[in-house]
Amino acid sequence: MKTILFPILILCLFIIGCKKEDDNEPLQTRCDFIGYKYYNGTQDTLGDLSNDYLVIGIDTTYSDNQIESFIANLIQFDQLYNYTIYRFGGYKFKEIPLKFNSPKNCAEITQIIDHLEQTQIVSYAHYAIQTDNCRSLVWGPPIGNLCVYSYGSNFYVKVFNENDLTDLNQTILATNTELVLQNQFMPKWYELRATKSSNGDGIAMANYFFETGLFEHSEPGISRYAVE
Repeated sequence: MKTILFPILILCLFIIGCKKEDDNEPLQTRCDFIGYKYYNGTQDTLGDLSNDYLVIGIDTTYSDNQIESFIANLIQFDQLYNYTIYRFGGYKFKEIPLKFNSPKNCAEITQIIDHLEQTQIVSYAHYAIQTDNCRSLVWGPPIGNLCVYSYGSNFYVKVFNENDLTDLNQTILATNTELVLQNQFMPKWYELRATKSSNGDGIAMANYFFETGLFEHSEPGISRYAVE
C-alpha cells in the first residue's frame, strides 16, 4: 500500500547553482542522494538512504505486462521479490518499489539510476529512504511490516504573487522543468514536474526552487510504500 504525503497547503538565470550532476566526478564514486526537503523555511531531514530498495516511475501508457517484462530483465534486482505496481488517482506515472539483489551503497545506486533513466520506458528512478513509520497517512492503520519513503517527479511551488509569474517562468526555463497546473483553490500554488532532461530530480528541483529565494515555499511530493 502506498501513502502519499502531499505538501501541507495543497493536500538561464539560475543555471550556475543548479547542475544535475558534477561532470568532473567519476560515476563510480558519485552520490546524488538528497535526504532533506524544505519546510517552513528550514531543512527538514527525511531520513537515511535505503540500501535495499529503489523506486521507478513509468508512464501510465505502458501496460503492467510491459512493465513486468522490463523488470524481469533487470539483473540488479531480486527477481523473487513480490513488487507492487502502484497507480495513484489521475497521476501520470505508475510507481514500483524494487528490491536490490544485494545491498547497494549510494554510489552504486546512483549508477543504477543513471542506467535505468537511459531506457525509454523509465521516466524516473529515485532513491528510497528508511523509515520506522509504516502506517497510512495521519496516524492510520499499519500498511505493512517495513516501509520506505520516496518521492515523485512532481513538486509544488508557492509564488509570492500569482499575478506576476516572471520568476516562475524563468526558473522553469532555466531548469528544464515543466509546469503541470495551477491549483484552482489556492492560486499561489503551482504543480511542476522534473523530467529526465531537467537539472535534477523532483526533490533536487523542489529544493533548488526554494533556495533561489524567489518563492515562498517549494516542496516535493513524498510517498510512503510498504515493501514487506
